[in-house]
Amino acid sequence: MNEGQGLAAASVPWAGIGAATPVPAPATQPASTQDQHALSGEQHEPSGVQHAPAVSAATARPAGPARLAATGSPVSTAGPADPAGPDEDDEPHVRVDARKLEAALLDLREPIARLRLQLNCPGIEAVRAERQQLRSQIDDYLLPRLRQSGAPILIAMVGSTGAGKSTLLNSIVGSQVSATGIRRPTTNSPVLACHPDDVRWFAENVFLPTLPRVRQEGLAMPGRDGLLVLATSEGMPQGIALLDTPDIDSVVAAHRQFARQFLDASDLWLFVTTARRYADAVVWEMLKDARDRGASLGIVLSRVPLAAAKQLHAHFDAMLVANGLGEVQQFIVPETTITDARLPEHVAAPVRNWLAETARKRERRVAILTQTMSGVLDTFKVRIPTLVAHAEAQLALREELRTAADAAYAAGLAELDEATRSGSLLRGEVLARWQDFAGTGDLLRTLQTPKGRKSGQRAKRHAASPGRAQALKAALQMSLEALIVSLADRGAEDAMERWQASPAGAGLLELAGVAEREPEGANAAYPALRQWEAELRWNRPSDPANLAVLLPEGGVDALLRSSADLHWRAARVVADWQDHLLRLVQTERVTRRSIARIASFDPKSLALVLTVGVLGYGAGDVVISEGASVVPQRLLTSLFGAGLMRDIGGQARQELRDRVSELFADEARRFTALVDAMGDPEESAPADLYQASLALDSAR
Repeated sequence: MNEGQGLAAASVPWAGIGAATPVPAPATQPASTQDQHALSGEQHEPSGVQHAPAVSAATARPAGPARLAATGSPVSTAGPADPAGPDEDDEPHVRVDARKLEAALLDLREPIARLRLQLNCPGIEAVRAERQQLRSQIDDYLLPRLRQSGAPILIAMVGSTGAGKSTLLNSIVGSQVSATGIRRPTTNSPVLACHPDDVRWFAENVFLPTLPRVRQEGLAMPGRDGLLVLATSEGMPQGIALLDTPDIDSVVAAHRQFARQFLDASDLWLFVTTARRYADAVVWEMLKDARDRGASLGIVLSRVPLAAAKQLHAHFDAMLVANGLGEVQQFIVPETTITDARLPEHVAAPVRNWLAETARKRERRVAILTQTMSGVLDTFKVRIPTLVAHAEAQLALREELRTAADAAYAAGLAELDEATRSGSLLRGEVLARWQDFAGTGDLLRTLQTPKGRKSGQRAKRHAASPGRAQALKAALQMSLEALIVSLADRGAEDAMERWQASPAGAGLLELAGVAEREPEGANAAYPALRQWEAELRWNRPSDPANLAVLLPEGGVDALLRSSADLHWRAARVVADWQDHLLRLVQTERVTRRSIARIASFDPKSLALVLTVGVLGYGAGDVVISEGASVVPQRLLTSLFGAGLMRDIGGQARQELRDRVSELFADEARRFTALVDAMGDPEESAPADLYQASLALDSAR
């Protein structure tokens, strides 16, 4: 383990938790003199950026220095000692138990990682980005900074396309370590520049642990996405490291997300914009974000025409004040000649001197760490409850999608109930076969035989019309099968319409379709760079290929209709139900005792008659009132009695409904399986996250 890794002390100092401390301005006179003025409350203007003619730098607004004081052994600041030594008159600062704070952050990170935010809803993309940002700030900044409090200050150079970040970095370092040019984006392999004695802090995967890194050999050229290039130079002040980040408005979305990750891992932002683009919305969005999170911040306005320098600076300064950023350190870089990818030394000197002062003066370094870490943690008080609310909404969305699929098929069951009660099934072919079987008088001859008649005679009578009975049974079965398949098709269409009408359902179907079309391993390239894309798109690093596996043959479009084998399964359900009625007739003795004493009944024919009765013969608009057809209607009542017919009919219909309900449940699971494929819901995660946030507040 390198020196300084791990916790340096049992506690870390915390200057004014909850109150951001502005970063002091650069020195314009010897350090000891400036310290005396700072302690006496006097404020001084920094020297301007000298260029022919001279261009004045922005007015500095120094604040009283903040300093962290650790209990036990002091926390290293990993920079050259302040020649003047610590000022005994500095205010005492809050002491924080570093181990307790680290444990609280780890406890907070765990439920954040467990949250599942795959289902779409209004604003979900911002919530997913927020969740990932919270994880990045904990993993890439807060935990590493707690564990290596003596590491150099990490300064992220951030700005829009062509702002001149790489040129300024090369100018500060004193040699070209970052590529410049007209190609956009230029910086896709971020460069971290530091003093050779400080590179050990960044060589291991402690800061930005998910990012692979490589030592620079020559100039880092564009095209090596996903690598952090470590560049060392004796010209860099010891105690600070500069990180040249991708453009915040890059045409490559992954680069913008990459830049965001670097900012979350930095102690101080050095924001670079130009005289042409300082009023762009993307610039102010980033600056307001820095303000809201209380980040330590410096701003460079570059490429300022000499003739308009005063007016541009005044307007920019007014915009900063209007947006609550009036105390931020500002620098003006005029238009000038670029030589060897560097600014003239006197133009870059104010920024370089400010950074050198930051590295040299312990109070300023401590103020930066205090302000940025406190600012990040302060934002958790609002961000965590918001994330909890969305996590609870995700659980509700999962249930909503399940309910929508089940409700679609429940509507089909309701139609089945109506069809079996109303007699609507006894139409067309079924009614014709029933009248052919029952209306000719063969029904009575087939159904019953007086007791005592020889069995051979009874068998002969029963064989008189087997064809009519079989035709009626087949017609009944086909009618029920067709009804079930039709209702299942409508249920599939209804479920699809309900899901498409919901952002969560439509998003899940789209996700399944994308997973189905993507070849396996399509996202394997550049895993480090694409991790952000995976997190935002799927809300987890792994590819959701299991969604494609769960889709029926034909993909998402096949969900619009019932399963390919449903017709066969429906036929099996109807046949089993008819067998159930036969067993019921054989075991329950459903005929009246008075009739049973004088006649015996063929179970198959009786079960067939019972089927017709169960399916609502004579109900609704199927009314038989005269002619030969009146015999079946009277027979049903005389055989079973009104009360028994009502009871047994209800039981038989319920049995059919239960069997079809299981069939429809299987159909609905084609939809709900997609919900399950997103992973088991962590119902306790929202509550655990909220409790962990309370514990973090207590640890501070």
